[in-house]
Amino acid sequence: MNPPSAPHGVGPVLFRQRTVGDGAGPRVLLLHGMADSSSVWDRLCTLVPQRAQLRRAEIHTAELPWRGTGPPQWAHRLDPASWLAETLDELAGTVGPADVVVAHSFSALLLLDLVCGTSAPTGTAGSPGPRLPGMVLVSPFFRPRPEDFDWGTMTGLPEQFVRTLEEGIRVAAGPRSKPELHRALAERLCETIGPYGWSRFFELYLRTPWLRTGEVRTPALVVSGTEDRIAVTGEARDLVARMPAAKLRTFEETGHFPMAEQPERFADALDDFLRRVPAAPEAVGERPCSTLVERI
Repeated sequence: MNPPSAPHGVGPVLFRQRTVGDGAGPRVLLLHGMADSSSVWDRLCTLVPQRAQLRRAEIHTAELPWRGTGPPQWAHRLDPASWLAETLDELAGTVGPADVVVAHSFSALLLLDLVCGTSAPTGTAGSPGPRLPGMVLVSPFFRPRPEDFDWGTMTGLPEQFVRTLEEGIRVAAGPRSKPELHRALAERLCETIGPYGWSRFFELYLRTPWLRTGEVRTPALVVSGTEDRIAVTGEARDLVARMPAAKLRTFEETGHFPMAEQPERFADALDDFLRRVPAAPEAVGERPCSTLVERI
């Protein structure tokens, strides 16, 4: 039995609707990575009115249990991908199903596990996982062979993780940044994540050689920054090579947060992808008119 997920009165998942769309565009859900928040998508959201397909989309973000201020008990679940399944179900039950899920870093790893992991259910069309018209994997983690993990991975990855958190703090703070504080803040975030949060990430990473990627027919875009030190571009290429309907976009001089570091380029890439993945046919014309809603 899973332990309690959050203290009483604290929602483990909090949605925010960012744009309304015209009712005919896709419903897009943006998911942040570990120890982050939905603010990582803010720069992208400001560019939505300037892109034809994004302007038509209904865009939502979610504050997920592994956010920096989230309930620490989330990591006590042995199957963290179930959090993502519940998030998709809750969105579907409140405003409708997501047509495109854009997932960054740890959330991209969870989405892959949910769609084509060893425990993923088989869909009606014979492909694993839930039905999704499209997905975007940003800075994903993936290694195709068990022997790609060695003892150096065990000893070196934690330090890379701390440096990546430092990078995220720098990118978020921008010119207001105080570099001398980044390391201390990153280490404090690591304390928040704790050993269980780290273990859930590493367990999922170790399972990536057994992902049934070849069975996934969902159109997918994989985005990778060439300067990413923890989810390196080579892993993104390996993933795309094993997903029949996936395409790779690499961003030069960009690290682990391409949507925040290069929001214009990321908006162009996402807008182009949405041309390939319109709203689900059964949803067009059936969605109720909505207003800008914030559920925090």
